Amino acid sequence: MRDRRSLSEDFQFLFNPAEPMTAKKEKKNKKDKAKTLSKRASGKGTAQREKGSKARAQDTERLATSKWTQLVIRQAIQVAKKTEANAILCYMDSTKDLDPFSKIQSDARLILLTKRKECLDKAEDLSIHAVMLPDVKLTRVGYLKIGFLAAISKGLVRNGDVIVCVGGVPEQGYMDTIMLVEAGQESELFGGGEIITFPPGLEPEVFETVLDLVLELANEGREGKPVGSIFVLGDHERVLELSYQLVFNPFQGHPEDALRVYNSDVKETLKEFSSIDGAFVIREDGVVLAAGRYLNVGYQGEPLPQGLGARHAAAAAITQASESVALVISESTGKVTIFRGGRILSEIEKAASHAPGRRALTLE
Repeated sequence: MRDRRSLSEDFQFLFNPAEPMTAKKEKKNKKDKAKTLSKRASGKGTAQREKGSKARAQDTERLATSKWTQLVIRQAIQVAKKTEANAILCYMDSTKDLDPFSKIQSDARLILLTKRKECLDKAEDLSIHAVMLPDVKLTRVGYLKIGFLAAISKGLVRNGDVIVCVGGVPEQGYMDTIMLVEAGQESELFGGGEIITFPPGLEPEVFETVLDLVLELANEGREGKPVGSIFVLGDHERVLELSYQLVFNPFQGHPEDALRVYNSDVKETLKEFSSIDGAFVIREDGVVLAAGRYLNVGYQGEPLPQGLGARHAAAAAITQASESVALVISESTGKVTIFRGGRILSEIEKAASHAPGRRALTLE
């Protein structure tokens, strides 16, 4: 028979089972804690998913590259107003890009660069100075350099002018660059520093036509082979006096009207003879006077940059001794160098070639 103490312990076990119940509570608490942690983890996961969804939505709402051009142009106009710029130099890829300029109220000269004839035609109605770009691939800065050279030849850019430049790579289909330049300061757009006027009487259209031809030759070569050549424009009497024929002159004895650089047949002839030694001499009005001329004058200026050889030295020398401008094609690199007054006025590099399917990386 169990004693009273044992019965008491039995009743305590039945009606107040402290130790066994504590174990059960611990087990229950662990389950509750696990559920709580699971809920928290689930809540964090939901929050992260929501955050990711928002980020993806923002990416979807990001401005499409097709609208970059309009945005860049609007910002460039604002920059021009705040800096009281004298000119806006801008590349246009479609007639829609011209719309912001139709409403602009500014004294700034508007200079349009384009490869499209429809843009050229529309620009005539908006008091915009238009420059037709050659159909060659250049760097974004290369296209702006052409605009600067054309502006100089037309007297649209002067020393001290502030110019807002809008550029890009036309093949990409949008503009992505705004550049603020003070003419006459050292810049990657023109190497001569102080702006130099072009030879007296040299028609701007003649310079632009020859520049286009030179850039085509530099990019395409002749019959698949690179060419090196010199084209001298302006002050033709002095240039002929300081040079002599190396070979028979193919342009001698023909009517002048048949020798103008605007003529497509003359352009083909220039390309055909671009591989012969010597320089082309072109009159201010665009008449080609000679090919294969040896420039018989020595260069007296500062040393030319490394990599420029006898052809560049001859071009620098003839522009130093006469009121001419010379365009030189480098046979080894395809770079076009423009000389005036014995100095480099500008250098235009062709775009770097790249593997199909990959974007070109072009460095100036």
